[in-house]
Amino acid sequence: MEVRAQKYTDPYAWTPTTVAYIISKPEYKGTVVLGKTRNVTYKGKKKAVKTPPEEWYVFENALPPIVDSETWDNAQRLKKTVRRPPKCDDAPNPLTGLLYCHDCGSKLSHRRAKNAQGYRENSYCCARFRGVMRLCSLHYISTRNVEKLILSAIRRISRYAIDNEADFNERIREASALRQENAVKENRKLLAQSKRRYDELNGLIKKLYEGNASGKIPDKHFERMLAEYDAEQNALESRIPEMEAAIECYNADSVRVDKFMELARRYTEFDTLTVPMLNEFINKVVVHEADKSSGQRVQKVDIYLNFIGNFTVPDDYDDYSPEERAAIEAERARLDKKNTYENNRRRKKRTELPAAVAI
Repeated sequence: MEVRAQKYTDPYAWTPTTVAYIISKPEYKGTVVLGKTRNVTYKGKKKAVKTPPEEWYVFENALPPIVDSETWDNAQRLKKTVRRPPKCDDAPNPLTGLLYCHDCGSKLSHRRAKNAQGYRENSYCCARFRGVMRLCSLHYISTRNVEKLILSAIRRISRYAIDNEADFNERIREASALRQENAVKENRKLLAQSKRRYDELNGLIKKLYEGNASGKIPDKHFERMLAEYDAEQNALESRIPEMEAAIECYNADSVRVDKFMELARRYTEFDTLTVPMLNEFINKVVVHEADKSSGQRVQKVDIYLNFIGNFTVPDDYDDYSPEERAAIEAERARLDKKNTYENNRRRKKRTELPAAVAI
């Protein structure tokens, strides 16, 4: 019987599994990894088993790269984020996976539903607030406002970087040195705690053996506790050298200002926020809880860009055109009018409530 090979009607119709497999291969950035598996013999049969990553042989720049390392790392980060399209949309929101809660560190969850006025809501809130336990506060922010803030930050920082390149480099280096100094202090603190705990475990294991030898600790409790202590010590043995190496190898070159400058010069128009621009510029967006103590809703949002982190343009830098300045003032007036309307509506509702109760 002759079996004929099947032909695809569309040779470019790759499945998501195939695309994910291609993206995850480090050979595309010029890196060769060997030793991922090894052959073992069991009952006369050879079997390939996976080896842990610390036993792999990694050769950087062994092949001509097809994409740069930053693009490959960015693809791995995006691949880890699970995006499910809402029932009312054809595609998931591109902001999913980039927004984080300031208080608990969880990712913000996308919401698509009808609000009280009947309009469809497009917003984000803390994922831990949506659970049954309500482990965090709401951290509500609309998708439209996030997109406006991100677009404004990218446009303003890019213009400042191009117009004041020398000052931009100096500010980035100073901020990077401060962040790295704080990171080194934190690593040293964790290193001291880990070493102290390692010594404590040695003493506990010694006492455990003595208690078992004297008959105070039964064998079943001895084996269970010894296994727990051994597992914790093994984890500390692998973690302590990593922290020591991180402290020794920390340097100020981790911030790639040149990469950001190349990115800023590539995009000359910032009228709309596209998905490629979002993925190339934005590392994460941290959303704070809204503050209503002043009578108006004020919310802080920290935008972290790739290569430079959370950079703030000096207050005296003004790059807005007259049209953009007028649009900003109009938006502020609209928000003030909306807040005034909401406050008056709540005040009227509170005054009418006692009369309704009396009836």
